[in-house]
Amino acid sequence: MEPSGPIDVDAALRSERERFLVLLRSLGEEDWRRPTECPAYDVQGVAAHVLGDDLSLLSRQRDRATNGLFRLLAEGMDFRSALDRFNDTWVDTVQFFSPVLLIDLLELTGRWTADWYAEVDPELVGEPVGFFGAGGPSPYWQIAAREYVERWVHHHQILRALDREPIDDEALLVPAAATVVRGFGAHLRGLDVPAGTTLVLGIEGLAAWTLEREGEAWCVYDGRPEEADAELMLDPTLAPTVLSRGLPPGEVEAAFTLGGDEDLARRAARGLAALGGR
Repeated sequence: MEPSGPIDVDAALRSERERFLVLLRSLGEEDWRRPTECPAYDVQGVAAHVLGDDLSLLSRQRDRATNGLFRLLAEGMDFRSALDRFNDTWVDTVQFFSPVLLIDLLELTGRWTADWYAEVDPELVGEPVGFFGAGGPSPYWQIAAREYVERWVHHHQILRALDREPIDDEALLVPAAATVVRGFGAHLRGLDVPAGTTLVLGIEGLAAWTLEREGEAWCVYDGRPEEADAELMLDPTLAPTVLSRGLPPGEVEAAFTLGGDEDLARRAARGLAALGGR
């Protein structure tokens, strides 16, 4: 095992957006109106939300503009409510965009965001990323990984709304899984186990990561030890759906093959379900 380093999502960002555009260009008029797992958004609404994410990050990260959430936070709203209001206002405002225009803009902003994350120093600190449990500024490799997973999740929400197959390409799945594992490790503090406890998370035949309790934190390693206290492994055919929050929490645990200490493995699986269940 080796300590997990920064995740490079440059190639994945570009490839995922290319596939997303191919998907959107294949849609008929009725497909754009299909409901999704996001109750307020149809397929076009989710695509518009992705465009809004691109424009927001380019403005506040690349161009150093004032974060649009600050005005709502200044009005006394909590962060989650402010974020929901910000997103809903954007999606409602751009309902008049044609699908063709939406696709053209997503092609541009996808290239611009990938170029930005490829150019910026991955260790430069920027905004906090709560996904990784950050209480302060996070390095840009975490910011880029968080944005990649956000896009990947929304891509799968649209695929499920259209009854299409999930994306199981290793080049897109493994970076998403690596990001989710790091995020999970940052939220495991409440799992009461002794120092030195090891927990393996992975996708059969593709990749595995080991979480080891060290003091109050869990450290993430690439690979797996000869023996671990517990392990949770996903079938590659199920991994895209599980990791893109496509299952209700009650079904997430059943998607894993559990090994080692069964009680520890089940507690970890329940934690994953709470963090990533639909």
